[in-house]
Amino acid sequence: MPNEINNLIHIPQVTVQSDWTEVVSDVLRGIVASESFWVSCYRKGSTSIHGSVQVKRNSAGSRSVELTGHDGVIVEKITNYSFYVSCDGLGITKAIIKGSKATFKKLHTSAIKSMDISPGGELYVTGDNDGILKVGDTKDGSVRRELRGHFVDITTCRFFPSGQVILSGASDFQLRIWSALDGSNPVTLKGHTKGVTDSAIIERGKNVLSSARDGTIRLWECGSASIIRTMGNHTCAVNKITLGSFPAESIIERRSDIELDSREVATNDKLVICALEDGSISGIDLRSKEEAFTEKSYRSIPLYSCTYSSKHNFFAVGSAEGVIEVFDIRNIKYLFILTATMSHLTIYNVTYESSIVSNNLFSIQRNDSAILDLVSIEETGDLLVGQGDGSAFQIQTVVASNISQASQEFIGFDMDPIYSIRVINNGRFIYAAGRDGKVWTKNSWPQQMPNPGDERNVMLVLQRKLVCLKSPFLESNTLAHATIGRYN
Repeated sequence: MPNEINNLIHIPQVTVQSDWTEVVSDVLRGIVASESFWVSCYRKGSTSIHGSVQVKRNSAGSRSVELTGHDGVIVEKITNYSFYVSCDGLGITKAIIKGSKATFKKLHTSAIKSMDISPGGELYVTGDNDGILKVGDTKDGSVRRELRGHFVDITTCRFFPSGQVILSGASDFQLRIWSALDGSNPVTLKGHTKGVTDSAIIERGKNVLSSARDGTIRLWECGSASIIRTMGNHTCAVNKITLGSFPAESIIERRSDIELDSREVATNDKLVICALEDGSISGIDLRSKEEAFTEKSYRSIPLYSCTYSSKHNFFAVGSAEGVIEVFDIRNIKYLFILTATMSHLTIYNVTYESSIVSNNLFSIQRNDSAILDLVSIEETGDLLVGQGDGSAFQIQTVVASNISQASQEFIGFDMDPIYSIRVINNGRFIYAAGRDGKVWTKNSWPQQMPNPGDERNVMLVLQRKLVCLKSPFLESNTLAHATIGRYN
């Protein structure tokens, strides 16, 4: 791809002192009359702004605080534990900061590498570096059972649509199917020759997919624990896969002379997007088991994440250098790139069937941290991003051509990588897990904001623990931060 760069847009970033909610709590309890916490704002190529927020009680005996920004940071209180941040010097307008409210006991003694939430939102499953899976209740974080069978780190875990069965994969080359009800492990899938990297469940779960560092994608029948087909056979690791349906309109020509294996269920219309270590993007037609398209990513940087929105006809991949590329699946059209590299990023408009022809639209840069997970919210088309430096953000409309900043910023991981993000209820609950073991969620604010002092929002935060946020104010398009906090 060409190296020219025009109209570079640097996405700003806001960070807040991780224990700021404790500062507010100390003032409310009268331990101190006034206290401050720091807020920092960044934009690549601009001078960073490091300000502070002073916290004072409104009046003696009051259960409400007053927040005042200093040194270039403007704040506007929403509730005692949430506020807007604006920074005119860096073009940041009303970023929402949201506090946490409770903690659970520890879940793991090592980092959580993979996590999932059941379709109904009742259960969580987490997998750690020691090969241990834990299944628990999202209401209080209690562990219902511990699943042991893998020998090394869990790289993927997913609930089947029933919410009662779990698929897991690990670096021990194996996948296992577990009962979430009694912890039994009736099926083990063996065949990969290197560590499993990711998995996908096809509709009700008669068939599942797996990817591995051996460069293959395998289609399995769960009942017989048999491999239906080995696909890909790449010369490098397949780091991530994402599954969706072929669009009704597509320039990809599909073979119609295919007879499916009798063990296959609901594979006829499916497309698998693969993110590879060599920076390649591969699309596999599950009907033919053949590669439908392939493309090199920006600068052929290793790809660590991918997501596919069938409803909005796009897929996205994320790289080791913080680059996010978004494509229109209907014609494999290169829509745009969002980059976090320290060098540059250019937006192109490229058609897969022809040679690469650039049409520079705009460029975006955030930082150079790896994109470790990407999730699309199917209802809205929003894109959620987890990075290696512990930062996370949300892009409100991934197919728009006027993106100038993230619609939301999530804070609280303190430089620890975010490995896994999950969405349920069309984005009303968004969970994420990182190396430090935190699992957190965000809620969304409606257009009508709650009254100041309305503390009905409940955030459950933990360190190597699970977090769940519930709120009566659940709409869309706002930011909540799971900064560690305690409330007495």
